[in-house]
Amino acid sequence: MINRLSMKKKIVKISILLTIMFTHTGCFFGYFENPLVPVEKPTQATYTQPTHQVVNVNFNAPPPTVECADNSSSACNKTPIIANELKPKLHTSTGGEVHKLRSIQGEPITIVERSNGFIFPNHQNKIVILEMFGKKCTHCLKEIPILNSLRRKYRGRVEVVAVQVEDKMSSLEAKSLIRRHKIRYPLIAGESATNLQYNIQNTYGWTGILPFTMVIKNGVTEFTYPGEVSYNRLNNDIKSILR
Repeated sequence: MINRLSMKKKIVKISILLTIMFTHTGCFFGYFENPLVPVEKPTQATYTQPTHQVVNVNFNAPPPTVECADNSSSACNKTPIIANELKPKLHTSTGGEVHKLRSIQGEPITIVERSNGFIFPNHQNKIVILEMFGKKCTHCLKEIPILNSLRRKYRGRVEVVAVQVEDKMSSLEAKSLIRRHKIRYPLIAGESATNLQYNIQNTYGWTGILPFTMVIKNGVTEFTYPGEVSYNRLNNDIKSILR
């Protein structure tokens, strides 16, 4: 009888020891998925998006301008005038051709050729900036405020005459161009001045690049600028011949 009791006590002690062991290792509760005991789950590999430098883009900014290319398909270049596009010529007694023109604004403009320049009877005793201009040429449009500013600065001493040498414009389109870009000087339609363009090609080597700007004083062409020219360059050159 005593042996049986001692045997039962031993079994109870062993059971208690086993219970304590399981509960302290976490295996017991983990096996039954007891929510009170956190069960560590296997970790998953994560992907981190690479970081890049943020670049602020102004979508309203105008597109970058491209330098004039010397080809006829560029908006800053036109196809040269050929001989069969010329109109009947009116010559002076000295042999220079007289160009009887009218600006889009309605102003009559006479330009008389000389061997080394042009005479502008409508603008006597003035320096004249004569520009070959294109309505689609970005560089030409950028020069408009420069020419307006110089004409205003040297009022009464400097005049500007521009010839729109790209595609023919309707009267409505021409007036819209003048108003939109605030052109303050006479603008001549290129189709009425083909002979003048032909002379500039042959005399000054104009290849059709736009703009092509000339500064003329007392009938002599003092400066020529193929392509866009800055305000400072034009201003300094004008000052040098104003004396």
